[in-house]
Amino acid sequence: MKDLNVLTKGPRAYAILIAMIACLSLPGVFNMPVLDRDEARFTQATAQMLETGDYVVIRYHNELRNKKPVGIHWLQAAAVAGLSDVSDRQIWAWRIPSLLGAMLTVCALFWGGCALFNRNAAFAAATLAGTTLLISSEAHIAKTDSALVGFVTLAMAALAHLRKSDADKRGLLPKQADATESAEKARLMRVTSGEKALSVLFWFAIGLGTLIKGPIAPMIAGLCIAMLVAWERRTSWLRPLLFWPGPLLMTVIVLPWFLASHIATEGAFLRESVGVDLGPKMVSGAEGHSAPPGTHLSLLPLLFWPSTLFLIPGLAVAGSRLFRRKVGDPPTDMASWRFVIAWALPAWLVFEAAPTKLAHYTMPAYPALALMAGMALDQLMDYKREKRLPHWPRWVSFLLFVISSLAFLVILSPWGLSALRAEGAGDFGMNATRALSQWNTAWQADGSPIWPFILSVLAVGALGWCFITRRYKWTLGALVLSSMIVGGTLRGVILPNQDWTLATNTAIELLDEVCGAPEGPQRDPACGGDAPRLVRAIAYAEPSLVFLLSDKIILPPDSTATLPPRSQEPRPVWLIDLATDEGRKALSSIAQQATDNARCVRIARRLVRNYSNGDASELAAVAVEPDLCSPPAPAIEIPEEPEDLLE
Repeated sequence: MKDLNVLTKGPRAYAILIAMIACLSLPGVFNMPVLDRDEARFTQATAQMLETGDYVVIRYHNELRNKKPVGIHWLQAAAVAGLSDVSDRQIWAWRIPSLLGAMLTVCALFWGGCALFNRNAAFAAATLAGTTLLISSEAHIAKTDSALVGFVTLAMAALAHLRKSDADKRGLLPKQADATESAEKARLMRVTSGEKALSVLFWFAIGLGTLIKGPIAPMIAGLCIAMLVAWERRTSWLRPLLFWPGPLLMTVIVLPWFLASHIATEGAFLRESVGVDLGPKMVSGAEGHSAPPGTHLSLLPLLFWPSTLFLIPGLAVAGSRLFRRKVGDPPTDMASWRFVIAWALPAWLVFEAAPTKLAHYTMPAYPALALMAGMALDQLMDYKREKRLPHWPRWVSFLLFVISSLAFLVILSPWGLSALRAEGAGDFGMNATRALSQWNTAWQADGSPIWPFILSVLAVGALGWCFITRRYKWTLGALVLSSMIVGGTLRGVILPNQDWTLATNTAIELLDEVCGAPEGPQRDPACGGDAPRLVRAIAYAEPSLVFLLSDKIILPPDSTATLPPRSQEPRPVWLIDLATDEGRKALSSIAQQATDNARCVRIARRLVRNYSNGDASELAAVAVEPDLCSPPAPAIEIPEEPEDLLE
């Protein structure tokens, strides 16, 4: 415990937590490609704001994007403007707000945990939260969720301090010998300057959370407050929230943009964000993401990894404190546990009840779960208090940890990756051998490292050994190390090099093979001559490609392929998915038009399984030269039926 006391002393704890998040997430921030589809849509919409100067209306390519409010786009725009240039399309700059959101999450959780429990438990909770797979992964994805959780956690931490302030006032009242009943009531009703500051901070966080993802932040806080009021039958601690500058600040943060957007889109944003985006998710499985109740719970051991080790002990401690309260337990301790339960439980039930489910939906409840786990770890570190805990929660958690760890290690292993490639190649029917050969060659060219797998096995094994032998102080350090090694390996080495499933990366490589990438950061410097003005994409329109090519991409609505005259465009370029009927027809049409005009066609093609939709595709970059090729280009083979490519 003494070692942990040193770490949690003063501002040192915040610096350690921030450094931890940086080490966990920066490999993904800089190495992961642009992710389809949400990240690419968010980043492209932000890029268009920077390019057009319109920071009110959210657009994606040529359409309005009336789904989420503007908050994350403003944060991303500020990061890109301050750290990069929008034309460079350096995705790491767009990811900075998400990284800062994760840092805010752990720092706010530590601050709030200090009001609820003790500094050691709060530090352990913040560490456990930051190392979870979900939070550390969302920290390198440029969308709303990491920033949202940061502001939700800040708001809940402010609520926790308000409850502590109210409890402190109540604890002091009986000591005032000359205090009358009316004086006691007056003292309780008086809002201190500290409480006023906490109230303003709460409303500030809720306002920014609302501007980032609409009703989620108010819902989390509102459900928590409602459950606590029903549970405790007491509202005195909420009185500071009525301090008028707080609600006014939230209104100033949220209302101007909503009004401006309502006017600019003629009411389309509100209609579509509620009626098209939010509404269907609450009544049916929108966008193909339907799942039964209990899905989030079943994913929890995997997404909470490696902190899964303390998840079940944390839930057990929470249950024992609430339902088997011992004589002499302080009321403030019970109030803290009620707060943590009210934070996690109602929100989790709402997300489980909603038909539409994505893994990150429950992330705002993860800090509350981490507080439970942190209290369990704090108790396990104390030999005398450890004896009070039953053994079964530890072993259930350890079993869940082992199962989750095996899943990660299998994916990281050369054999697991080989099996994934073989399974993906099987979708190409009689071209499976060709696909697998292409993918294995590319993986071997990248070095096919085995050392990340070995390091991951050692780190996970050391963590399990520390836990089994009850070296809990070492366990916390081993947990951070395991998360860094496994997470860093996945985000920095393994996933960025899976070209066989990164369709947009393959598309850019194919364009460079025919020197067909437009002028910009995606064009190969070795390509001489004039760069094409734009690329026409047929049957392939992933948002990541739109982000990388920006305004230099056209998505023909009818998949037509008309060869422009030489005078207008001397070297037109297409990107086509030949696994589709429209793609094959487009290539056939281009080849015929080029022949009729005595022009040469250069083509580069590759098999790829698009991770975004699971489709087996054959992407082709097609460039039509102004004249005949010398030497003549190879004849173009065009599959006539889908069976020629796929089963």
